[in-house]
Amino acid sequence: MMNAPKADVETTGPGPRISLTDRVSRHPVIAGITSGLFLWSAFPPIEWSWLAWIALAPLFQLVVERGPRLRLYLGAWVGGLVFWTLSLQWVRLTDATAWVAWLAMALAFSFWWPGFLALARLAVLRLRLPLMLAAPILWVGLEHVRAHLLSGFPWYYLGHSQYRSLHLIQIADIAGALGVSFLIALVNAWIVDLLSLPLLYKSATGTRLRPKQAARLWVLGACLGGTILYGAYRLSTADFRDGPRLALIQSNIEQKYKNDADPFQIREKLRVLATRATAREPKPDLIVWPETSYPYGFVAIDPATSADTLKQQVGKISETITPEFWRDKQKDIAEDLHGMTDSLAAPMLVGSIVYNHKPDSFNKYNSAILVEPQSRTVQMYNKIHLVPFGEYIPFLERMPWLMFFTPYRNGYVPTLNFGDAYNLLNLGAYRIAVGICFEDTVPHLTRRFFSDAPGDRQPDLLVDLSNDGWFHGSAELDMHLAVSVFRTIENRVPLARAVNTGISALIDGNGRILQTLPRLTEGVLQVTVPLDGRVGMYSSLGDWLGLSCLAVCIGLAPVGAIYKRRTKPNAAPAA
Repeated sequence: MMNAPKADVETTGPGPRISLTDRVSRHPVIAGITSGLFLWSAFPPIEWSWLAWIALAPLFQLVVERGPRLRLYLGAWVGGLVFWTLSLQWVRLTDATAWVAWLAMALAFSFWWPGFLALARLAVLRLRLPLMLAAPILWVGLEHVRAHLLSGFPWYYLGHSQYRSLHLIQIADIAGALGVSFLIALVNAWIVDLLSLPLLYKSATGTRLRPKQAARLWVLGACLGGTILYGAYRLSTADFRDGPRLALIQSNIEQKYKNDADPFQIREKLRVLATRATAREPKPDLIVWPETSYPYGFVAIDPATSADTLKQQVGKISETITPEFWRDKQKDIAEDLHGMTDSLAAPMLVGSIVYNHKPDSFNKYNSAILVEPQSRTVQMYNKIHLVPFGEYIPFLERMPWLMFFTPYRNGYVPTLNFGDAYNLLNLGAYRIAVGICFEDTVPHLTRRFFSDAPGDRQPDLLVDLSNDGWFHGSAELDMHLAVSVFRTIENRVPLARAVNTGISALIDGNGRILQTLPRLTEGVLQVTVPLDGRVGMYSSLGDWLGLSCLAVCIGLAPVGAIYKRRTKPNAAPAA
């Protein structure tokens, strides 16, 4: 009797795990440092964006490694420390003592990496989830946490490294920048599975790719191919039309000079640039000043505020100021700004500190003030997302020593108040959403201008007033611009940025950087805003991907504890 042909079946058993290299296996710290260096190189200033697609493979390899856990977690922590120390080096430029804040931030963020490793090993080794599934979910979940913790630091997402790859990043209008991060983490995890799990098996018809490896390859191809095809489709649907003409002022005033110079000289420099902006025809529909560029501040006093209340509130500013002086200053500033915009015959969006007096409260805001010709009323947006240690000191009353981590000395304490209204500014037929400083890097904040827009009409454009003069032309300027690109795709809105020391820019609704001014140069960027009629799904869906991944992160610990009681602790992980 003839033997029946053997079926093409995969041999049983998970097979031995093989490290990427024996050296990495023996020295997890090398794996961590490699990931840290590669990932840093993917971002500005080097911008080898392709490295992001392989940078985390050495770190992810530690998830499946056997050996002393202390060494594995040490390797992950060192890798995180290398990455964040190099990435955040621009923090030290803000002040002579800021190196302490730089190292403190790098140290705090470095624990994200061993935290990821702990969750990933729980998912892969105990719960037997594939690394290719667990790694991107957990990485994105932790990136989402970082966007909210202590007012949030949503910088250096994996996806931000690809800000120039337009076809890849169009999925941000569905899943935000985290969608691109998920895809990059998926590729890194696939590399580890490809090199560490059994790849081929012998059958009666020859050597074949194992079914689980083939399935992984199909998933990866579908995700990458689908992303590129979707990107091509969304780019093809763009139908831009000319919107308002803007003049974006880049004053290039060093921060130390800005802090100590004669206010009149600063004001005169901005006036000259604004005059230059209106010298060309056609005149701009709006002149945009950088953040806090108007040096005198702006005083707003509610008429219902009593004399006694105003006296008490003014005393909080300075003991030498009288209510009479303060009311005179209110009039002088109003006359100056209204007189300037009348003479220029063009509206101005001016960045300034605002002293807001009301009968029941006194607040000091970082604001954007819209002043229009032949009108004595103003529109105003007050900054909502303040920078900790720069604009306010968290926990200062309980821990006064935290002042050491700020660039402020001689008894000055930054005491700005948080704005609370996502109000839009009206410029003729156009509706403007305003961001100040780092607000164009915060996805959930920018989205609120669109999801909460009154009526059914979303903002026509997003304008950001920023300074960045603290960072002396460093890679922070490039990184700030890179992160802001994703706000345009998420909400399908053009973004105009007026930045003191650069990089002032115009970005369209596809995330394409259309025009820029060189860093550390004085000038005016004249742009015509390309209005975008599309609507980004992210504007209504929000951070559904980040929240979903975070839910998995939170649920892993209790699920792992229950699973441990029901299974043998030394059970082999699945392939």
